[in-house]
Amino acid sequence: MANVILDSYSAVVSLIMLFYLVGGKRKKDRLRRGFILMCAINVLMIIGDLSNWLCEGFSHSWFPVALRSGVLLFWVCTSLLLLAFTNYLIEYLAPKIRIHRYFWRVALVLAGMHIVGCVLSLWNGMFFTITTENCYQRGPFFWLSQFIPFLIYVLDAAIFIVYRKSLLRKDFMILTSYIVLPLLTEIIQMSHYGIALLNTGVSLSLLIIFINIQSERELRMERQEKELTEARIDIMLSQIKPHFLYNTLTVIRRQCDIDPKQAKKTLENFTLFLRANMDSLSSKTPIPFEQELKHTKSYLAIEQQRQQDRLHVLYEIGVLAFSIPPLTVQPIVENAVRHGALCREDGGTVLLRTEETDSAYLITVQDDGLGIGPDPTESGNCSHIGIVNVRRRLAILCRGTLEIESTPGVGTTAVITIPKEERRL
Repeated sequence: MANVILDSYSAVVSLIMLFYLVGGKRKKDRLRRGFILMCAINVLMIIGDLSNWLCEGFSHSWFPVALRSGVLLFWVCTSLLLLAFTNYLIEYLAPKIRIHRYFWRVALVLAGMHIVGCVLSLWNGMFFTITTENCYQRGPFFWLSQFIPFLIYVLDAAIFIVYRKSLLRKDFMILTSYIVLPLLTEIIQMSHYGIALLNTGVSLSLLIIFINIQSERELRMERQEKELTEARIDIMLSQIKPHFLYNTLTVIRRQCDIDPKQAKKTLENFTLFLRANMDSLSSKTPIPFEQELKHTKSYLAIEQQRQQDRLHVLYEIGVLAFSIPPLTVQPIVENAVRHGALCREDGGTVLLRTEETDSAYLITVQDDGLGIGPDPTESGNCSHIGIVNVRRRLAILCRGTLEIESTPGVGTTAVITIPKEERRL
């Protein structure tokens, strides 16, 4: 009866964490999904273990089927849970350092071997057997069934050791608890059959991780979302200045008298420009680059109508199939126009180029203006505040970067780097 109470309590704890994370409105990123998966597998493992304590020894009705199914579920989930933790650990370290694929592949092979052995045990009894009296017994290769998960524990410990410098001391201790507590409880359970401590140890470890890492990360993501919203508003307001609106409308009014068709085209570009700025307020995730490019072209078309021969634009679009935070390229292009090309008396040229490398997508914005100094972010004007906001949103949404090099009298080059999404699993 004590084992049923322990398992039930562990299941309730895991379900509370599971429902909290699944029911949240926030986007479920890879790390969040990984923790949800761990909680779900733990619940299934507990359900399988409960069948052992509730059905063992009863040979009538459906009890034998329930016992065999429950035992198999428990054993399979044991290896799946360790595999899910390895995945969680890799995802946790991924933003800081690239984890060698060897660790995941070895964990996958070991888990696969364990699952195959569990399934075969239903027929050959190598890991466990169910007697005719509907009682669970350990098989001749029970030691192997425990040794394989132990190797996965060792593998996770190796990840900690190899990449310990990428972990905060607090997080290192918390994540290590998932190895120490389940391992200790499993050793006790192996030595004293009849004591259900493994599920309790796993649930306690998940609770420790949830309280100290996952919940803190949830709060940090909320702060980041607030910062991103403020940054989007700042950039939008910095772009839609009264003088820009006035000058654009003045151009459209003048074109209505001398070239109505061109006025219609300029008005269309102006509408697309305003719509893209408004849409960015509700966008919390990266958008296709093609969409950002369309917005940028709308802005450049308006400026070309205003400046005529003083502004030339070149496009060298080598790649389109990637995503980028909204209002990222257009503010950089706007800086290149206002503080670069148009600073020359006879105007200048702005170049927009995209290219792909093995690890990233590069977006280059180049002008042949007078230069803006070695560190443009030191200035307090709104255009340079926009650069700071772009950098912040790039870092938060896609781990991207923005580098600016400027040479007085020669021009300025801004390079946005968007790392490719690695498939680590």
